[in-house]
Amino acid sequence: MMNHHPTYVEIDIDAFSHNMLQIRSKVGNETGILAMLKADAYGHGLVRLAEEALKNGAAMIGVGNVEEGIKLRENGISSPILVMVGIFEDEVDRVISHNLSVVIYSYRIVEALSNTAEKKGKDVSIHIKIDTGMGRIGIIPDEVVPFLRKVAELKNISIQGILTHFAVAYEKDSRFTDHQISIFKEIVNRLSGEGFHIPLLHCFNSAAIINYQASHFNFNMVRPGIILYGSLPSYDLKGDLDLKPLMTWKTRIAQLKNTPRGKSLSYGRTYFAPRDSIIATIPVGYADGYSRFLSNRAKVIVKGKRVPQVGRICMDMCMIDVTDVPDVKVGDEVILLGKGGEEEITAEEIAGLMGTISYEIYCMIGKRVPRVYVRKGRVE
Repeated sequence: MMNHHPTYVEIDIDAFSHNMLQIRSKVGNETGILAMLKADAYGHGLVRLAEEALKNGAAMIGVGNVEEGIKLRENGISSPILVMVGIFEDEVDRVISHNLSVVIYSYRIVEALSNTAEKKGKDVSIHIKIDTGMGRIGIIPDEVVPFLRKVAELKNISIQGILTHFAVAYEKDSRFTDHQISIFKEIVNRLSGEGFHIPLLHCFNSAAIINYQASHFNFNMVRPGIILYGSLPSYDLKGDLDLKPLMTWKTRIAQLKNTPRGKSLSYGRTYFAPRDSIIATIPVGYADGYSRFLSNRAKVIVKGKRVPQVGRICMDMCMIDVTDVPDVKVGDEVILLGKGGEEEITAEEIAGLMGTISYEIYCMIGKRVPRVYVRKGRVE
């Protein structure tokens, strides 16, 4: 660890493999897994987790933008890669050059793909996005059949899949999700009646994988995201998946200071020591993704004990109260996220303090925080 910055993130590769196996056991061997690795694999490291996802049976990788797809290609990933948010016309050439598949909801884009692919003598695979109720991107249901009829006339275009996205699959009340599923099934049946035989049908995100059985609806691919990383899609959602968090965020104590009762700490003097205290400064701050909103609210773990963060979190540093930690010293490990002894700070706990979700906690850890990959307890 001494070769790394004192603030770093450990990613447990064994936990990732375990979560992939849990998903596989739930959806069965006949259902393809499109591993959602957008946003740098939710902050866990795109290339490394793409390699592991494919080793563990993923059929396809989902990325957020063209740049992520190109990064995978440049690092030797040859499997199908789907750009989930779609593209703009000035990205068409790079998509085709790097053999990326694209989510489509605009005829203008697919026409541009066709024209460029024909000039290059290549084919390009597309997945058609249907808006069944999310209200974000996608073709409205009544326009799907005429849209596909037009697309089918274009050259060098392969319609590989159709998809939709659920808005509230994590809720106990399943009526809206059932409504979305019903619309999607109706469109699939209508397309089949029109002679369209599209290989891949996918709409099940993490929440739907937990709450539904994909086989009940004859869909042949699922799109796990947050459950790959060991978190649930919502606080209330339970399920039969035994998930393991991958991420442990660590740093070390840089300085210890005896602080008298009543002394103020950090910017704005928002904290006054309620007793004679031992205050530790640690080299992590909001520039690393440890949000200023956590000031005077978060807990960390030192030598197996939960201790409070105190004072405003700064750009590169913050302070913790280690008065109750026996034999504390400079260089001791501090866990911001993850397990330490019998204690654990979860992404959900931090998200609750900030009024957000675990997804954002993982994604906001900055790029300057090194990711270190661990298998069987050893750094690779």
